Amino acid sequence: STNPKLGQTTPQSFLAAMMTAAQLGMEPNTPLGQAYLIPFYNNKTHCSECQFQLGYKGLIDLAYRSGEVSIIQAQVVYEHDSFNYSFGLEPVLKHIPAASDRGEPTYVYAMFRTKEGGFGFDVMSMDAVRTFAQQYSKSFSSGPWQTNFEEMAKKTVLKKVLKYAPLKSDFQRGLALDGTIKTDVGEDMYAVPGTVLEVKYDAFLPEIVRMAVQVPGRQAAACSKYALCRR
Repeated sequence: STNPKLGQTTPQSFLAAMMTAAQLGMEPNTPLGQAYLIPFYNNKTHCSECQFQLGYKGLIDLAYRSGEVSIIQAQVVYEHDSFNYSFGLEPVLKHIPAASDRGEPTYVYAMFRTKEGGFGFDVMSMDAVRTFAQQYSKSFSSGPWQTNFEEMAKKTVLKKVLKYAPLKSDFQRGLALDGTIKTDVGEDMYAVPGTVLEVKYDAFLPEIVRMAVQVPGRQAAACSKYALCRR
């Protein structure tokens, strides 16, 4: 990763995030956009910890693995595109991109079609996405929301529409790992409890991070890499 603050996160949380990515078969912090490792400052423990986040391409990959859908798409609509949608008993979704000079992004939508012929879609304006992210996402002020806003917008509307898709429990388990911060590892990272943080985006404090990692009397976890990281 090119984010130097990841090097200041606790070894436990960084290893757990990497294990989560490995369990889901995702490559974090690469141009593939499958997943991200995001550093956060934890006000309660006074140290920096690593959060695992799915990218929109990782979300699509998980949905395809379920075997229940034939098409999943997320697209950004720009101001000069032809775009029409309506909901109800006869829903309509039609998008024709402009050939050139598409203008500024205005909407984002996601759709799926099942192998049985069923389908669903949802649409959000870019203003609605931005408001949602500012309200609910800890990482809005940094990370992929700032470097890949349109991709995160696609992910937001994908998560909304896939709630209505007939996907298997493996997808739901993978989705539950999105946005988690864990400080332990196990054979099934889904079963490892996560941590809810109060987050601020101030400068990180390396000396406090080192003190938090090297707590006297801390019990060794099942993975011996924890003990190695604390040496």
